[in-house]
Amino acid sequence: MRFEILMGVMAMVGAILSEQDSRLTNVRHLNLRYELPSYKTADEWRERAQRLKLQIQIACGLFPTLPKTLLNPRRIVCYEDEDVVVERVILETFPNFYLTGNLYRPKKGKPPYPAVLHPHGHVPQPEGRLYERERIRSMAMAKLGFVVFAYDMVGYGDQFQVVHRAPETPNEHLWAISKGGVQTWNSICALDFLLSLPEVDKKRIGCCGSSGGGTQTFLLAAVDDRLAIAVPTKMVSAHMQGGCICENPPLLRIETCNPEIVALFAPKPLMLISDDGDWTKETPTYEFPFVQSIYRLLNAEDRCTNAHFSEGHEFAQSSREAYYNWAIRWLKNDGKTLSEPVKEPTIKLPELQKFRVWGDDLPKPQNAVTWNALVDWLKTQANETIERMRPTDKKSLSQFQRLMRPALQATLSVFIPKNEQIVVQQGERKEVNGLTAQQIWLGRKNFGDRIPAVQILSETKKAKEAVLLVSEKGAAREVWDGEGETTELAKRLSESFEVLAIDPFRTGMASGERKTDVQFFTTYNRTDDAERVQDVVTALAYLSHRFKRVHLIGTGIAGLWVLLAAAVTEGEGKVVVDVAQFDANNDDEFVKRLYVPCLRRIGDLKTALALVAPRLLYVHNAHPNFPRQWAESAYEAANAKQRLSWKEQPTDTIQLVEWLVAKTQR
Repeated sequence: MRFEILMGVMAMVGAILSEQDSRLTNVRHLNLRYELPSYKTADEWRERAQRLKLQIQIACGLFPTLPKTLLNPRRIVCYEDEDVVVERVILETFPNFYLTGNLYRPKKGKPPYPAVLHPHGHVPQPEGRLYERERIRSMAMAKLGFVVFAYDMVGYGDQFQVVHRAPETPNEHLWAISKGGVQTWNSICALDFLLSLPEVDKKRIGCCGSSGGGTQTFLLAAVDDRLAIAVPTKMVSAHMQGGCICENPPLLRIETCNPEIVALFAPKPLMLISDDGDWTKETPTYEFPFVQSIYRLLNAEDRCTNAHFSEGHEFAQSSREAYYNWAIRWLKNDGKTLSEPVKEPTIKLPELQKFRVWGDDLPKPQNAVTWNALVDWLKTQANETIERMRPTDKKSLSQFQRLMRPALQATLSVFIPKNEQIVVQQGERKEVNGLTAQQIWLGRKNFGDRIPAVQILSETKKAKEAVLLVSEKGAAREVWDGEGETTELAKRLSESFEVLAIDPFRTGMASGERKTDVQFFTTYNRTDDAERVQDVVTALAYLSHRFKRVHLIGTGIAGLWVLLAAAVTEGEGKVVVDVAQFDANNDDEFVKRLYVPCLRRIGDLKTALALVAPRLLYVHNAHPNFPRQWAESAYEAANAKQRLSWKEQPTDTIQLVEWLVAKTQR
């Protein structure tokens, strides 16, 4: 009998689920001490690195890539001595949005010169890049033969268009718009600017910043392959990830932390500068050995080092000299150890005001956009970018799916468990409306999740196909209690299929209060809706290992969870989604009913529909703004128009069952 077979499978599972879903109480945050992972092979790390890099690109609003606009650099010499020329510089990183900085050029030596970017940290806001230590290291590096571009964080120094610590909104986060993302884009544009200079050697460019500038350094190093060296200073820690809003874009650190992000730079030369007097005090014994292990896997252990000091959280002279020596070794000496250490040149700083960008000869632009105007422009660009990617034929559909399925997986932070990673725990069994209902709980090893589920068992026949039922009210509870439309649907389906009803995170029997009172919650944790998609994926994986084909049904807003789950997985089963009159053009709808940061940036439900093609898909209860054209384009591109059914009205239980059972559809 089917019941005996299922229990036999369950008996083989040795792990025990916790009594409560730990996702309700285990909340990640910026000051949590993170256990660092272990990678056994270079291939294992490369696979992880590929996924993590994509996650960071999406978190920073860099994927899919937006078209770059002209930088329109304005440069005016403001200081000159026997060794260095300094210029005031503005770059237009977005239309009418300006990055301000200073370019330091050496007068001695022969071009092309190596070059470095100098992002600054959370120094006094009016000074920004002009803070004394920042000017000292920029002048010193120019005297040592480097072209240097020092630039402001948004809202610091001469960058006047943003209030740096102003709150960000969920609507902005839907589109992956954040100050951290804009700063990372600015760093990419700053690198573009250096690469455009004829006197710069394009293969010898590095980046170094301290504290919040260290965050900017390792984020740029993670997403842009053009950097040759990186020196994040007094920042990289496994127990403090960065306390400013600009260091915490949503999604950035879900299932990761700064040391792992830094390791993405391997195998290129990396120096971590740390100090006894701040949160990097354990770097020599904890964070650096992890980073070193990645370099060791890639046979590049000599290309990473740690310089540790007792200066406090200050980019003081000894720390700066460690940076100079590392940069000279790798950008001027072909990686060979220097015969003797380089000391900081004597620096006599000119008056700060000389280096200010804005003045009578370079007034603040009258057309400079506000933050809100920039947000609107970025949303428009994101929409246009996705629209250009809409599949129109079989080749473009294949390309879209190959590119965007991993992107949707990363945005949802979804993990598709293997059979041996799924934990099953048996509960009660009882008769409900003539059905045999077996209560079980599903989860994943070492994740602490606990998904209530009810399996409808057949005593007389062994079904080869299964149906996974998901309801916004909790399908497992409804079936267990013998109430609601889900019970009637399960009863009818059980005549042809094995049926599993689940209660995704915080629905039905999985209800509970979740701890969310931490700073930057979505930087470190999945939202409830992302967790619900994960639960559907976990249940789908459980069934897929046991049945030839698994079909999906989502009712109410759970239809959207099912649609996303079907999009991130690949299978042959049919998909039925009630899309609950969801207005897919309305940001507020997403915030209230399907909140997943960055989802709109990667095409949201348009992308999901294109990823489901050419599976048999039945969409009903559809709002006029639900992206039907995208679905039809994708199915036409797949030469499978007949496999898509679409209705604006809700479909009753009998029709749904008939559609699922039908043998003639292909």
